[in-house]
Amino acid sequence: MDAKTKKWISLAIILALAAVGTVWALVRWRHGQVFVATDNAYVKGHVVAVSSHIPGPLLQVAVQENQAVRMGQALAILDPRDYDAAIARAEASLAEARSALALNGAQIAQARAQVQAAESQRTLAGLEKRRMDALLARQSIPRQKHDQATTAEEVATAQVAAARKQVAAAQGLLGVSRSKVQVAQAALDQARLQRSYCAITAPCDGTVSRKLAEPGMVVAAGQPLLAVVPLGQEALWVEANFKETQLRRVRPGQRVRMTTDLDGRTFMGTVESLSAGTGAAFSLLPAENATGNWVKVVQRLPVKIALDPGADPEHRLRLGLSVAAEIDTRSR
Repeated sequence: MDAKTKKWISLAIILALAAVGTVWALVRWRHGQVFVATDNAYVKGHVVAVSSHIPGPLLQVAVQENQAVRMGQALAILDPRDYDAAIARAEASLAEARSALALNGAQIAQARAQVQAAESQRTLAGLEKRRMDALLARQSIPRQKHDQATTAEEVATAQVAAARKQVAAAQGLLGVSRSKVQVAQAALDQARLQRSYCAITAPCDGTVSRKLAEPGMVVAAGQPLLAVVPLGQEALWVEANFKETQLRRVRPGQRVRMTTDLDGRTFMGTVESLSAGTGAAFSLLPAENATGNWVKVVQRLPVKIALDPGADPEHRLRLGLSVAAEIDTRSR
């Protein structure tokens, strides 16, 4: 092969490589126009803090770190003796209030019987008074006996009024006793509710994390004991931080292909929403841009990506794992 032939072959190879490079560059450029990608993406999810409603010493902690639990499963037990004593006192107060209520009922019955007796006495005194009026008209009795009959009728009428007032007073006490019964019943219900808080249960299905509780600890109301992380399909999502220059055509509902750094597995999702502000806007110390030495920095905006149903059937995804996300901006 002469030199001239070698020259043409070399030129052909160079031109072929240039053509391949040009085609590859055009494909990558077109791909970049349609797809936007980032490796600044992480798995996010809910972290449910578990704390005690009431103070007291921990008798038992029934779970370990990273243990799977079901909703309603007992996680820890508080010493219930103080709350059992509170229930006993509340039951005694309720029994006392009910006894007072029954006594008021008996007093009302007795006062009503006294009213009936006083009305009978008044009726009898009225009959006697009318007989005395007739006899006095015929001047058959001295006026003193007539005055005595008149006084007896007035006394009987006053006794009826007094007996009726006793009935009203007893009925008023009955209302007070009923209120005391309601208060005592509410106190008993509250004591039983407090007693039920001695068993600290899992608020949802998930995995135990950040366990701080140990048997013998004296905990305060609201003190965090552990956390339960639900790892179900509906409890996880991906938060991808895209540059602001990449979001021109990104809209909710677009399809997303994601790859995990954990095992290189690929799964699909959908853009659910875009954050209301950049990471810098919600940082603890936001950047001060109104200065003379300002330098423009491309900001990143968090994009929430919902996983497709069945994307993680084995529940291998964990909070904070790294993910590479690529959004297809052609889809709606």
